[in-house]
Amino acid sequence: MRYTRKRTLFSILVFVIIAALIAGASRLGIGTTYSGIRIGYFEHSGWRSWSASYTLLDGSMRHALHPENPPETLHIDVATEEGSISVEITDAGGNVVFYEENIGTATFDVEVPGKVTVRVVGDRHKGSFSIGA
Repeated sequence: MRYTRKRTLFSILVFVIIAALIAGASRLGIGTTYSGIRIGYFEHSGWRSWSASYTLLDGSMRHALHPENPPETLHIDVATEEGSISVEITDAGGNVVFYEENIGTATFDVEVPGKVTVRVVGDRHKGSFSIGA
């Protein structure tokens, strides 16, 4: 019985530590969160840039970007073959710095004050995007 109790406590402890690491990574802006369908999806993401190309994006994604020398200008490139896509950039205070919806093939330059969160929402979108300095 002791062995089972120790195993259960160890399992709970491991679960709590993993949950704390995931929550901490998300809070620090490490990694990308996804919700939806991605088919033929290829991504390159880092601390200062984020790009992806895909056959289908239907849903939302979020990624934090950290400019090297704020304020910095982010260059946004979007290519649309089908469907629609929107891009929203918010600063650390939650203020919207940039928002554009139903973007065709277009480019934008946006000055950001520091760390920002980029949210991309695709509605059966086929194409690509690239966001970075």
